[in-house]
Amino acid sequence: MLRTSRRDADPPPGRVTLALTFGLVVVFRLEQNVAHVFGLSPRELVTLDTFPVGGIAQVFAPYLHASGAHLVGTLVWVIPFGYLLERRRHWADYLGFVVVAGFLTTTLVPVVLVVLGVAPGLGVGGSGIAHALVGREATARLRTLPRWRSFARRRWAVLLFVVAGLLLTLVGILTPADGASVAGHATGLLVGIAAGIGERHVSIGTE
Repeated sequence: MLRTSRRDADPPPGRVTLALTFGLVVVFRLEQNVAHVFGLSPRELVTLDTFPVGGIAQVFAPYLHASGAHLVGTLVWVIPFGYLLERRRHWADYLGFVVVAGFLTTTLVPVVLVVLGVAPGLGVGGSGIAHALVGREATARLRTLPRWRSFARRRWAVLLFVVAGLLLTLVGILTPADGASVAGHATGLLVGIAAGIGERHVSIGTE
């Protein structure tokens, strides 16, 4: 009988990221439909502070987006960095990380900061998850630098790409755009860095 490893039993790399992307797009389309019924924009819908809409929006906050541009801004990071993580880790690890990062960046930490008077309000969107994916991938790959002599050109290219992503997210946190959740973005980046440091086994595949 042929036995397969856990990694061999995973879906082909890219499938989970594709499903996540599709899910976010479908959820946004549902937002648009519901907002249209009530004569609102998606931004107005997800920021309503009335029960039960406000509570529902907060529960699903990591997967809701205020506009098409907001969604695209999330997917620009989630697609490449989600794919890179998916190549290295088991799909359950990947999805679990997305769920935990989403909860921490849009619910738990922002709520605590609002109560303490540090943050002006809560946020919605997957940008916290995107920052977490960037932080984890950059940290994990930087941990492999002691083996730099064995790196192929393609591996160097991927390393430079993820480090550039890390620097861009840091710049975005230090110089935030209007309406951006600095608390959520910073939390996501820290969660990703902690996860990258805490990985017991770092494998960066065969670029």
